[in-house]
Amino acid sequence: MQTKQTIVTTITAATGLALAGCGGSPSDSSSSAAAGSSAVPNSFAEVSAKLDPNGSLYLYYSTEDVIETVEKYTDALTNFAKETANSGAAGFRPGPQEEAMIDAGTKVGKAFYEQLGINEISSVGMSSFEFEKGLHRNKMVIHHYPDKSTGKLWSLFGSEPHEIGMLKMLPANTALALSNEFNAKGLMEWLPKLAKASGDETIQAQFDQAMQMANMMIGIRDLVGSFGNQLGLFVTLDTENTIPLPPEIGGEIPTPGLGLVMKVRDDKIADMILIALESSPAPFEKQTIEGIEAHVLTESAPTPFPLAPALFKLDGHLVAASNAELAAKIIASHKGAEDGLSNTEEFQRLAKGFDLKGNHFFFASEKIGKTITPIIKAAMEANPLPTELPNFDLETAANMQMLGMIRVEPDGFVVENHSSSGLVESLAMQAGVVPMAVGAGMMLPAMSKAKTKAQGISCMNNMKQIALALHMFADDHDGKLPWQVSENDGGSMEFIKPHSAKNALLDAQGKPIFDENSWRHFLAIYKYIQAGSVFICPTLGKTRSGTWNPSSSDDVSYWLMTDKKANLHNVKRPASSIILICPHHQDAFGAAFADGHCEIMKWPRTLERFAEQEPPIELPRFPPPNL
Repeated sequence: MQTKQTIVTTITAATGLALAGCGGSPSDSSSSAAAGSSAVPNSFAEVSAKLDPNGSLYLYYSTEDVIETVEKYTDALTNFAKETANSGAAGFRPGPQEEAMIDAGTKVGKAFYEQLGINEISSVGMSSFEFEKGLHRNKMVIHHYPDKSTGKLWSLFGSEPHEIGMLKMLPANTALALSNEFNAKGLMEWLPKLAKASGDETIQAQFDQAMQMANMMIGIRDLVGSFGNQLGLFVTLDTENTIPLPPEIGGEIPTPGLGLVMKVRDDKIADMILIALESSPAPFEKQTIEGIEAHVLTESAPTPFPLAPALFKLDGHLVAASNAELAAKIIASHKGAEDGLSNTEEFQRLAKGFDLKGNHFFFASEKIGKTITPIIKAAMEANPLPTELPNFDLETAANMQMLGMIRVEPDGFVVENHSSSGLVESLAMQAGVVPMAVGAGMMLPAMSKAKTKAQGISCMNNMKQIALALHMFADDHDGKLPWQVSENDGGSMEFIKPHSAKNALLDAQGKPIFDENSWRHFLAIYKYIQAGSVFICPTLGKTRSGTWNPSSSDDVSYWLMTDKKANLHNVKRPASSIILICPHHQDAFGAAFADGHCEIMKWPRTLERFAEQEPPIELPRFPPPNL
């Protein structure tokens, strides 16, 4: 309590002094004089020249003292950790092999830090300025002195700003695009140095061996040399065509398209991929799209949106489009035959006064936010985030618009964007939060299908266990099923109630087919299963644990056909004789048969299967409303 009072008193006093100093009269001899030059050299002038004053945010922070202090204590902490481990104070004492691994890891970590160039950062600056109503120019500068640029950080991610080749290819309906530059060859040349820094001959030998194998198998060095250091991805949204979302989300979204763009120096990468396509069993064929030769998959993959990839080369780039229609738009945009993204009103508004030369590019249209936000909202409602995590600002995400660039300059990185949001949100968008959210949003329909398939498999396993338990019961009761055996003998004959239409499928004459008291009959076989969860279809999201004590038909998911006279020992066609049905699958029925196998049947197949029963059962011509 005393500490809290002291803090409050100190803050209050400091505030009072600050206000007194600001409010003094012109004749007040205590008025502060303007600060002169810093006694410690810094890069304020260089950084501030790149920032915007008079906005909502302006920050400069010199990192030189911080980095020097960190470096001062790093070695001390490392030595302390080693001494603690060697003394056994931490509860273990490493052997010679562990000591060697720790020592090698420490050396690699230190070399990584020193060679990366983090210690060459002199300062960081940030600013945010609303240059137009609803649009902010956000900047962040990471500065180093030009004569201190030996770190890999300053060469792995580009050398100097340039035009973004992918920008010319983007169709007008592009909703999200990002292009990044990465010096893969430089990384390959650096990695051996890090392995050598370990001082461990075994680590060096293992690394060299791995590189030799990769080179022998795929020619990794030639492929890296062929890579032009630029890789991009973009998503289009076709508002004229839509795809439905899963029932639990509802609604529909514009049909997405996906494009991948890689800059190449020669044909090595393209030739390797094209040779693989030509020798693969997938039905790829050569087609001419807008005058460009392409390899196109002729059969669409079973995905929520059209996916029949087209691969082609365009202006020194290897391009993959999710379908031939998108490929045609990409080529037409590049040739100027169609208006591309840069011709749209939204892009031109964001690009006002913006330098479109850089090394890393990012664009997010308002369309992408409005498309994925309802999906993310539905997903979060179905699976809420842990309370300790920060809330996701869906309103900001729904209205996001941004054009961003990272430029590699001789004295550091300049991150700049024009955005509908401030610095923090826009940096999170540009750093990858939005692309990941978009990916998750686009994958939800596919994930829903995968979940549905997994639930179907789990339900079939449940039904197989039930069918097996029925067979075990029959083996113990002369081939008779529970509803063919008296309760006194462990059966459920007295509880047959086959003529109830409650929540059950009726035949073509309107007569019920199933028994309302399935739970009574399942009690008779529970001892063979000992798991109440088996009687619940996974699609219902219900779980049961402990002893199973059902009390009504609501405690089970499956429907039984108890009006059959034949027992399991004299069924004429067990492979077609249905024992029980699961009605809880979207537009389909699950079924278990007398021979123990299970199926999930669409309505036409369901009609056929019931017609095969003895005696045959004619179902209505049209499926019930729940299908």
